[in-house]
Amino acid sequence: MNEALLEYIDHKLNNEDLGRVFPVTFQGNEYFVKRAVGNNRSSWIKPSPRASFDHEFYMMNFVRTQLPLAPEIVGFRENYFVTPNYGKNLTYYGHLPQEHPEDSSLEDMAVHIFYAFGKALGMLHDYGIAHGRPALRDIVYNPDADSVMLLDWENARRWPEFTPAGWDLLIFIHSFIREGDLPNTYLYAAMNGYSSARCASETVRHVKEVLHKRDYLFKFCRLLEPLHFVDTEAAVKSFDFIQGLRIPQMTLQYGEGHFIMVK
Repeated sequence: MNEALLEYIDHKLNNEDLGRVFPVTFQGNEYFVKRAVGNNRSSWIKPSPRASFDHEFYMMNFVRTQLPLAPEIVGFRENYFVTPNYGKNLTYYGHLPQEHPEDSSLEDMAVHIFYAFGKALGMLHDYGIAHGRPALRDIVYNPDADSVMLLDWENARRWPEFTPAGWDLLIFIHSFIREGDLPNTYLYAAMNGYSSARCASETVRHVKEVLHKRDYLFKFCRLLEPLHFVDTEAAVKSFDFIQGLRIPQMTLQYGEGHFIMVK
């Protein structure tokens, strides 16, 4: 453990008004610090800042014993831990081709990154582990290592009818669609990557079945469409996307805006 780094962070905390998560640069290296304090979000999602902090600390250490998909904790005190900065998130990479249309290579790079994430999520689920809320902002990509990393492992609550893996998949799809302006080719690429998992067919089938059983909730969400609530619109589109998946064999190819089944 880097005691000099922790002393530097202690000094900042004693002298500055810092948030729940904040970046630090120390000896030329970039880190993020996460504290055991609340973030003013719903108490249903995070009922106890201390419990959420302890759960995340445990999950990150446990996941790293199985797969390199959780950040390494390079130092900690009782009320915070420190991880390296692993790179930009998928929201950033998803919008990069739109921001730089002159660079045609960025489109292929984005497809590759989303495919890599889907494959990583499938590996995680095959190990019997779930993230809890794999939203785009909490998935980062390191171009030097060509690897993805999942942040924010503190979310343990879900809709009880879903398996942990099914909830992960639904939350990712909803998070992607909620962005509103990302091409679906990236979502197809992620699903293509996910299809490599042994549990992929079972998980997608499970999500489809639960949503179908609760389709009346989404009928109600459709009634709210004139109000343009972002989350309800994304929920309806997620429902339609998932129900449109066919699962004779969960082997998918990325194509021109289509889900192509390979028998």
